[in-house]
Amino acid sequence: MSKVFKNSYVTIGLMLFALFFGAGNLIFPAFLGAYSGSNVWLSVLGFCVTGVTLPLLGVVAVSYSGATDVSDFAGRVSKKFGVVYAVALYLSIGVLFAIPRTGATSYEVGVEPIFGSSLLVKVIYAVVFFGLTYFLAMNPSKIADRVGKYLTPLLILVLVVLVVASFFKATPGYGEPLNAAKDAANAFSGGPLVAGLLQGYGTMDTLASLAFAIIVINAAKFYGSKSEKEVASVTLKSGVISVVLLALVYIFVARIGAISQNLFELNDKGLLTHAGKAVSGGTILSVTSHYFIGNVGQVVLALVIFLACLTTSTGLVTACSEYFQRLVPKVSHKVWATIFTLGSTALYFNGLTVIINWSVPVLYLLYPLTIALVFITFLAKTFGDRKEVYLTTTVFTFVPALYDSVSTFAAMTKWFEVPKSLVHFFTKVVPLGSYSMGWVPFAVLGFLVGFVYVKVFKKESSKQLVSASN
Repeated sequence: MSKVFKNSYVTIGLMLFALFFGAGNLIFPAFLGAYSGSNVWLSVLGFCVTGVTLPLLGVVAVSYSGATDVSDFAGRVSKKFGVVYAVALYLSIGVLFAIPRTGATSYEVGVEPIFGSSLLVKVIYAVVFFGLTYFLAMNPSKIADRVGKYLTPLLILVLVVLVVASFFKATPGYGEPLNAAKDAANAFSGGPLVAGLLQGYGTMDTLASLAFAIIVINAAKFYGSKSEKEVASVTLKSGVISVVLLALVYIFVARIGAISQNLFELNDKGLLTHAGKAVSGGTILSVTSHYFIGNVGQVVLALVIFLACLTTSTGLVTACSEYFQRLVPKVSHKVWATIFTLGSTALYFNGLTVIINWSVPVLYLLYPLTIALVFITFLAKTFGDRKEVYLTTTVFTFVPALYDSVSTFAAMTKWFEVPKSLVHFFTKVVPLGSYSMGWVPFAVLGFLVGFVYVKVFKKESSKQLVSASN
């Protein structure tokens, strides 16, 4: 085993951390912390399950399965499902939501407070941010060096400055647990653990983990890994390094929010506000950075946000371009990268709030399907990797996930109403349905149905065929 291989997992692990660590990885834990107050540790525990553990399992699952891309990974359900799922996933973590969100977040949180909100400033920033993204994504084979060796250490250094400052100038104690809304994802007072779990969806890291796993596998091979065992070893070690760093960031950023609640006002609706407006995770970061570090705080925050979002946007453009090039080989990686960069730039002008709001219904559909696929991959040997089990588990998971997605979309847009009978069934009858997690018992039931079918009925059918042939 070469020395290059032995040391490669550190660089790749730093690269993977930087790819994961983007807009949502700062905004959501800050928001969670400010509303959780003294419940912050339960909330951040839930957040780490969906924002740390699941992304690690996603990366490892792809390597473990031997899949060549996301459609191959999901294709165990069926080839058509694999392609449809992969396209939906890449569009979600790509041009529709995640890539434009990186630009919008870094602008609204880091740039706008310093340079203002004029259209000229927004256009100039778009050219700089997405121009750098495009440049870095043009050479995907060098992404580990550029991101892992240079951008990530700088990002971590700047984050450490903010965290250390929060200990030297801490506000008195933790705040009061508050609910940001009536839904389970914002019930930081009534159900902090579940709220943290659902807030973790917003990072989109579990979805991205399937795409980033391919980058990690390619990077491992680039650094000299030859066998499947070596690739799997590098993938696991790199994944552990990246998620440990993510967990530390989440814990400390959530803590900053929790101890800073008194920096904001509480309106008559029970919402935290600043300058008369309800606070977002970005607002919380901006105010706390200024409080802990003074005038230079906003500059430090702008640098953190810029680096975090740039590394993520680079990885997402690279991953999406590589997949669509394999899907449509006649179109080159360069052309796909151009399409994704320009499309993301256009949607960036919609603003952060619009991008986040429209992504939520999609996440409620894709996240359960992704989690089910990841877990069933690790259980594949127990049922002989039979397609029937993948199919039943996915179909059962899809039903409540679709309900959560549609009901969230209906509540958000007010375009239509979900029938009351369906609402009653999925929120009152289905276990965990009131927490938007009714897909969990459905997924377990779907797995058991497929497992029993393969182990009992399919096995009996095979025995009868053998007997008949004799």
